[in-house]
Amino acid sequence: MPFSEKIKLEAKRRSAFRCCVCQHLFVEVHHIMPQEEGGPDTLDNAAPLCSRCHDLYGDNPKKRKQLREMRNYWWELMAERASLLTTADDLNELAVVTAEPAPEGKLSSNAVVLYHCVYAHEGFDTAAKAIWELVVEAQKSFPGKPRYLYLDIEGHKNKEGGFDHDMWELQRHFILGALARHLKLMYLPLIAVQRNKAQRNDLPQEMRIMDPAKLEEAIADFDEGEIYVGDADRWIKIDSSKNH
Repeated sequence: MPFSEKIKLEAKRRSAFRCCVCQHLFVEVHHIMPQEEGGPDTLDNAAPLCSRCHDLYGDNPKKRKQLREMRNYWWELMAERASLLTTADDLNELAVVTAEPAPEGKLSSNAVVLYHCVYAHEGFDTAAKAIWELVVEAQKSFPGKPRYLYLDIEGHKNKEGGFDHDMWELQRHFILGALARHLKLMYLPLIAVQRNKAQRNDLPQEMRIMDPAKLEEAIADFDEGEIYVGDADRWIKIDSSKNH
């Protein structure tokens, strides 16, 4: 049997009537596990997909687990957005949902592997910029494909045998904090991390590294954008047309 109209409507509402892969409008509700293979007509087996993403992934059994993860992530994100809309003073920013322009690689099993080695003579700024450029180039060349970052560090040890301040900051705050949302998996000397959330592909056009002590000055210098505050482990949005 097909999904009931009640289940189809609930699945679409949870997705804000957008595709759970690429976020485009005009969706139909499809079975993650096909009916002919015993897939039930339940909400848990429902995935709102546009026609393009259904053609790309709908009949591929290797993508079912990833499709379910993507569906769950999008539903959670939209539920969080809905809760914020009831309390936020400014609804304009929260109400905007943009479509993914290149969804082809989002559920790809072929990852883009990035590698960088930080040598003893390199500092935080040099290493961070080099890693950032790797990620940006990967998104340009292979839009939306999962990105795996492998990092080696030579030297940069303190008297206790741990990493010096620059390499601690590079791993703890730059990669695991600022950059993590744009990666799927990170193998660092400190730790290996695989994110259970969808990789974001909306990389900012420019990256600047600034002194945290000059945060207010940095905010005043921005017309629009985002700043990652390492000490607070959070991103803040900058918009000169509003009060911050």
